[in-house]
Amino acid sequence: MGRSAAEKTCRIVVEGSELVELKRHAHDIPGCPGFDRRIQRHDGNKPLVVSLDELDWLVAVLDAVLHDPKGYPCVEYQPWKLEYVPPTDERSVACRRLYDRLEQESDRLFEVARKKRTKVSKPRRERDGQKA
Repeated sequence: MGRSAAEKTCRIVVEGSELVELKRHAHDIPGCPGFDRRIQRHDGNKPLVVSLDELDWLVAVLDAVLHDPKGYPCVEYQPWKLEYVPPTDERSVACRRLYDRLEQESDRLFEVARKKRTKVSKPRRERDGQKA
């Protein structure tokens, strides 16, 4: 039995400096076609609705950005340039805050899914034991 759409998505409020940093790194998400455009269009007034796969990709990309050995990469598109700033910079701190929230939400959703699988599989095992 498949999961409902509500179980496959989550709503995340992203606004202010966290939204700016999310948009800065949205082009790096390879496994979610169209997700980068949705992020760029997002204005922060409503929660951002993301699938669980998109959330996992987002956490992975932000993790890679925050653990870059050169520092925190700040991409500016007008004109295009790349600079590395120290982890204490306000942009890096905002990205770290966003990363922590997204990772916490991803872990929470993983635990919920794991508990549901455990609940479903227990009665099956009991039924299988009774049939034998």
